[in-house]
Amino acid sequence: MIKFFRKIRQNLLSEGKTAKYLKYAFGEIILVVIGILIALQINNWNENKSNIKQAEEHLETIKLNLQDDIMQANNLLSETQTTIDYANDFLEQFKTLKQVDNNVQMYLIYMMFERNIEINESGINALVNSNGMSFIDKELQTKILNYYRYIEQLKSRELNANTEIKTMYEPYVKENYYWIYNKTNPWPRQLEFYKDDPRKLENIDLKSVIDDKKLEIMIMNRRYQSNLLSEFYTNAIKDAKEIIEAIEK
Repeated sequence: MIKFFRKIRQNLLSEGKTAKYLKYAFGEIILVVIGILIALQINNWNENKSNIKQAEEHLETIKLNLQDDIMQANNLLSETQTTIDYANDFLEQFKTLKQVDNNVQMYLIYMMFERNIEINESGINALVNSNGMSFIDKELQTKILNYYRYIEQLKSRELNANTEIKTMYEPYVKENYYWIYNKTNPWPRQLEFYKDDPRKLENIDLKSVIDDKKLEIMIMNRRYQSNLLSEFYTNAIKDAKEIIEAIEK
């Protein structure tokens, strides 16, 4: 093809048709430019197609990550609701609206448990690091970014609640109510552990528990923190489900 065009140029020059030669040369340049532009367009199209495919693969990973997040959040939500229920029952006894019973021993131990969601961010990290965010729907981008920002807020709330447990609630309970670790505690793990304990029980003064105003305030704080966490877990589950639905579409 190149030889063909060269022969035409040579014939025009040999015949002294300079004007025609210049026009032909200009046209040839235009054709070359058009060819380059077409090649670049095809290359860009192929590259965009590859980037979109890669972004979709990362979205599938995000989907799997979110499914795991939902499972964790549901479990944590259930545990948090149990804490709220126990706190409500405990506070009824503090207010003397209910008679004090052995359940307070179980409540004291259960409220020491910390809550931590373990988020797998492999999908979002891969999407961001590959610059794939720009190759997905704008609305979906916003949902994903807002979700992971919300997760950071959730982790911060968990940290606040766990710090309060470790620095205030747990030390206080273990120092003042160490005797809750016994076979009269109705919590299943305690019953199982102490079922063969032959030791004589210490004097268990449940009345002293509900007379402890400082402890009552701590139970109120545990209830408050748990209600906040419950709201966070609920919203995280809702947002994750919406993102999964958008990805599947």
